[in-house]
Amino acid sequence: MMKNLMILSFLIIGYINIIPQQYKAVLFIGSGLSAQEKLTATGLIGIANRDSARVFMYNMYETWSYTQTDEKWSQIYAQKGHVKFDTIRTVAALINKFKYLIKGGITYAPNRIFGNFSGQSFMWQGEYAALIGSLTDRLPVTVSQAITYNLTIDDSVLVEDSFDGDSAIKVPCKLELNTHAWNNSALSEENKYLTILNWGIEYLLPRCNPQKFYIREITDFTIKYKMFQVNLAGTDDLDLNSMPTARADILENVLTYLKQKNNGEIFHIYGWIHPEPMNQWFAFFGSAFHETLMGNLSWHTSFPVADREYKPAAMVNPDTIVLDNNKRYITFIGTEGDAGNWVIGLQSGGWLSSLRGSVPINWGWNLHLLELCPFIASYYYDTATPNDGFISVTSPLGYVFPDLWDDNVLQDAISKTRGLMDKFNINEIYAYKHYAGSGTMVYRGKTINNSFNFQRLANFQNSINARVTMLFDPQLNSQRPTIRYNALMFGHTGDGSFYGDASNIENMANRIINSIKTLPKPGFLLAGYQRIRQDDFENRTDPGSSDISIPRLLQVINIIKSDAIVGANTEIVTIEKMSILMRKYMGLNKTEEEQILPAQISLNQNYPNPFNPSTSINFTLTNTELVTLKIYDILGKEVTTLVNEELTAGNYTKIWNAENLSSGVYFYKLNAGNFTETKKMTLVR
Repeated sequence: MMKNLMILSFLIIGYINIIPQQYKAVLFIGSGLSAQEKLTATGLIGIANRDSARVFMYNMYETWSYTQTDEKWSQIYAQKGHVKFDTIRTVAALINKFKYLIKGGITYAPNRIFGNFSGQSFMWQGEYAALIGSLTDRLPVTVSQAITYNLTIDDSVLVEDSFDGDSAIKVPCKLELNTHAWNNSALSEENKYLTILNWGIEYLLPRCNPQKFYIREITDFTIKYKMFQVNLAGTDDLDLNSMPTARADILENVLTYLKQKNNGEIFHIYGWIHPEPMNQWFAFFGSAFHETLMGNLSWHTSFPVADREYKPAAMVNPDTIVLDNNKRYITFIGTEGDAGNWVIGLQSGGWLSSLRGSVPINWGWNLHLLELCPFIASYYYDTATPNDGFISVTSPLGYVFPDLWDDNVLQDAISKTRGLMDKFNINEIYAYKHYAGSGTMVYRGKTINNSFNFQRLANFQNSINARVTMLFDPQLNSQRPTIRYNALMFGHTGDGSFYGDASNIENMANRIINSIKTLPKPGFLLAGYQRIRQDDFENRTDPGSSDISIPRLLQVINIIKSDAIVGANTEIVTIEKMSILMRKYMGLNKTEEEQILPAQISLNQNYPNPFNPSTSINFTLTNTELVTLKIYDILGKEVTTLVNEELTAGNYTKIWNAENLSSGVYFYKLNAGNFTETKKMTLVR
């Protein structure tokens, strides 16, 4: 009897040990709150989640791409993370629950409102109260809220530097007082806001996180990491010059400070920027950018997960892949992978499709965000199927342009990128850069270009051992594997495959079929770079013509496969398989990855064309040659010489800046050994 009891005891103890330990946390219902209440709750949640995942926000600041994000993640955390949520519905109850973490409040005037562009408005004093509160463990509140919540409001508070030892400084706790320079009644609302931002650069920035910076509306994520925050933007999506000079000056001051503070290392910018091409400008300061304009990142980045191996289910052994010379291989990439709204938003609901896994499709990931949010990374890896290809968009370090980083940060960027690729076993990359209007422009002394500097891009991709870089760049041959400076690249332009119209399924399928017919055998096609959305497609937010769901994509694929001419010899593959097949086709193997050069010298059409004021001219050499590349006007008069030297075999890109010349037709002529070719281009002012 005693022996049986002992055995039973051991069995019970063993059973208890294998039951996952329950994780207790708060589910805060944020729907229906006022803007002031949401700001107070945001400040508290950022502080509460700083060292532990304590509060999950529910329907307070959801991702714009998928309105069920909070609902689904709370279910996933309950099921797979074994979280037991206690629900709180009021700010007062939330403060009472975590009052041991809060030292008081920072008051502000809620009527101090500003907006950078039509449709935007935010409480700029309130955001600054939240910023000061993040550094001092205090909550942003109005005067009446402070009374209601029984929060202490001092005249000033000591801000200490918890990062790199700057001296502590006293700052005001009552931002609404008329004695502050930012409340000068003679100033416009914008200038009042800019005044407090400039004050913050002097007194708060040196005591904020030197490796992380936030742009746009303040979030719990900003507060958790004690980031310096500005809410600045231009008035146009793409026009860099729509950013007013005074706002750009503030951004440049912050970026210059962070570049100096992170000498030789990459720093990170989060949030969003409007206009988007400013992201290229940011890169010159040594930054990586991440779209994270959403809530709950303080929770996702704090939830504990044990170290583990991340191995995509779509990984394949190259030795098992055979290139069929009679086939065309096509693949689809889901866009927006660089964006937190897609990564955190369950790929805009597309990941939850009941049909996911029935067809090969590629999901874009920001690997930096996956590293910050290990539970999210684990969920995706654990639920992926062999048909779920994983690709890094636009780079493992985020929405960045490696060809723009200077040599000072390049080695750090290479090291960190390689580390992320090794950790997540993702070696394929999608890169894009296409927001410079006519093609090239100079913004505040930095050249913004729609096309990559291929030599710098290739050097970076070779350094990180990227298997292939898929990209949208008109300088590349479209839908053909290309070797540039020993790096394998695959471009797609001009055929509707980039954000192509997916509103009519049959038209989309026929476009792809016609593209397949133009391919050699074997051939490769990036058939669609589309935004993948949820199955209940009609209920998506912000609908666009390039959006598609997995059920609709399956309809497209079924039409392609049933085509009498191309269907039988067309295979849909993941990016993992596509890159292996392309490398075999190009003669690249695991042990010796030599540059495969074309059979003849070539001179490509300049891009952009027409142009103003700069354009890129690309040419390829097969041997070492004495090369001249000259520009002539319409009368045949030589304008300038871009190249006059001996060059080795390889691909070359030269930039011609015609800013001092008048509009008109010009010619560029390449002489290389016995090869001579002339092409025409047009400068338009």
